[in-house]
Amino acid sequence: MQFYLNRKAGEASFKEGSPEFLHYYKNCCLYNLVYDMMEDDPECAKMYWDEHTKSVALAFPMKGKVAMELATVASFFNEDEDEEDEDPYGIFQ
Repeated sequence: MQFYLNRKAGEASFKEGSPEFLHYYKNCCLYNLVYDMMEDDPECAKMYWDEHTKSVALAFPMKGKVAMELATVASFFNEDEDEEDEDPYGIFQ
């Protein structure tokens, strides 16, 4: 969190609950969840630096342990639960 607060206008963005902060916070939750799962099972996911996007990227089997956990977490963020889509796990929303 301190990394975000150290950004220019980071503290104001945090206090306002800006979309940029909420996006950052959601990513932190995701990274922490996957990292914790990787400590128990190193083969369940991979984290790496993506030079193209200049950010941490994740890779994992779509029907594996991480995908199933992300499906549970993503359901909290899914507003249209009745809608069927091409992303049944809700990972890429």
